[in-house]
Amino acid sequence: MKPEHTNIHESIRAGSLIGKYLTGKESAKEKAQLKDWLNEDARHQQLFNTLKKNGNIADAMEEFGVHDKEQAWKRYTERLAALSLRKMLFRWKVAAVFFFLVACTGILAYINSGWNSLPGNESYTTVSTNNGQNSRIILPDSSVVWVNSGTTLSYNTNFAAKNRHIRLSGQAFFKVARNEEMPLTVTCNDLQVKVLGTEFDVSAYPEDQNISVVLESGSVKLLHANDKSFGYTLSPGEKAEFNVARGNLSVNKVNSYNYTSWKDGILIFEDAPMRDVIEKLERWYDINIEVKNENVYKLVFNATIVNESMGDIFDLIKFSCAVNYKIIPSDKPEVPVQVILSN
Repeated sequence: MKPEHTNIHESIRAGSLIGKYLTGKESAKEKAQLKDWLNEDARHQQLFNTLKKNGNIADAMEEFGVHDKEQAWKRYTERLAALSLRKMLFRWKVAAVFFFLVACTGILAYINSGWNSLPGNESYTTVSTNNGQNSRIILPDSSVVWVNSGTTLSYNTNFAAKNRHIRLSGQAFFKVARNEEMPLTVTCNDLQVKVLGTEFDVSAYPEDQNISVVLESGSVKLLHANDKSFGYTLSPGEKAEFNVARGNLSVNKVNSYNYTSWKDGILIFEDAPMRDVIEKLERWYDINIEVKNENVYKLVFNATIVNESMGDIFDLIKFSCAVNYKIIPSDKPEVPVQVILSN
């Protein structure tokens, strides 16, 4: 038997192969790879059999908002043909279900052991979303978390029993169940957000210079992992921005819904710098945007996006910002649509 350790990339590969098998989208090579994986360990076959049972897969998919795989696939192909909204292959949803069942049933507990990123040799449950996807999860303490595109969130097996510690890379909105004896802490690099029970948004993408925290209700305390003198308590309607490189904090009053509306499927831009707009659209729609003229970055954009198609959005940018665009389609789900901007 193989050592009880693997890495996250192997887990993603296995989840992807199972997802493709269940939707009939696997190639001959992938079919052979799946067969090899099943033969590696009896527990692989056990998990595979569990996923194939309609009841189990349906229960798991309910956690990820998918109830009908054929309908999900149809929605995807229709959106692809129209060059609209998000690329969400069902097989990636099944990959997410794969991780969900592994974490909840312990069938392949050794996979979790490969996710340890913190000291203590504990096991961690990790939730990840690709660009163009978001998800809603319920934590063991009944707190609810909306996970935005391109985000990874992890918590250990002692969550809600001995601690409520979360690590975040990306963006998430938290509706935290109150527990005065056990505060919930979200860690993003050196910044820690400590709460008892409240609703707030954290954006901490690794490529961004700043980590932002927007408080919708209640209160949160901002701390620094390596500086005990650092501390600030946010009030509702405040946005804190922590500069990762310099370690300084700035706080401003904002309309909090402008920063939390994404959880409702809405993007709101108010005098937003075009660089920020481009980054959000790339994550939201899983597209690549190429800027041909640096002057584009000097522009600002105002809009509320609900269910507009990709073409509608760039028509709006063209009309309001005098920016030309070209959409280069992709008929391969693994290759993002490309948009070229110029003025």
